[in-house]
Amino acid sequence: MTKNVNYVAVLADAIGSRALSPQARARLQGRIHAGLKDLNRRRAWRPTIAAGFAIARGDEIEGLLKNAEQVWDIVHWLRGTFADVDWIIACARGPISTALAPTALEVDGPCFHAARAALEDAKGRRQVFTFRGFAPAVDALAAYYSALYWSWTPRQRRQAAELRLQDASALAVGNRLNVHPTAISHMKRRMAWPLVAEGDRMLRAAILEAL
Repeated sequence: MTKNVNYVAVLADAIGSRALSPQARARLQGRIHAGLKDLNRRRAWRPTIAAGFAIARGDEIEGLLKNAEQVWDIVHWLRGTFADVDWIIACARGPISTALAPTALEVDGPCFHAARAALEDAKGRRQVFTFRGFAPAVDALAAYYSALYWSWTPRQRRQAAELRLQDASALAVGNRLNVHPTAISHMKRRMAWPLVAEGDRMLRAAILEAL
């Protein structure tokens, strides 16, 4: 086991993907394959990725990060890029018991086991963001995040993922969603976005305490 070194395992599971038509599921899997190549190559994220993100178990994604610094941005890139379905995403901090490898599928250890347990537990609680090995405040804020998520329409969920990215101006989000910036501003008001942003700030800060 790699002692005294903690990593962050990230597991993302597509909700209800088996209910998609065979054609729609094949398109989703193709987009995930292509998208993960982009994720692993991104200059801003490469220094943080310990073992590359890859598809596991059909429509599940696994990755391994050196620390929690880019957890928030990567998670919301995943949600926004593969918005055809909702995602449960589990992040667990801990050691590994094997050597690092090109992809997370080739690595194992306590952080992956904890992430798997968190993912399975989240399914029963309809929680879409869950953690292990982080500060207690992270668990409470992640539960709030999940309750808020399910209160939104699918369109609002997609917009929230876009707004949570680094480039979150109304113009940039409008361009990515192919809608006018004014529509983005109206939807932000309906979603009480300043309150959402404050909750996000608190959750991000709690996550980063693990650095």
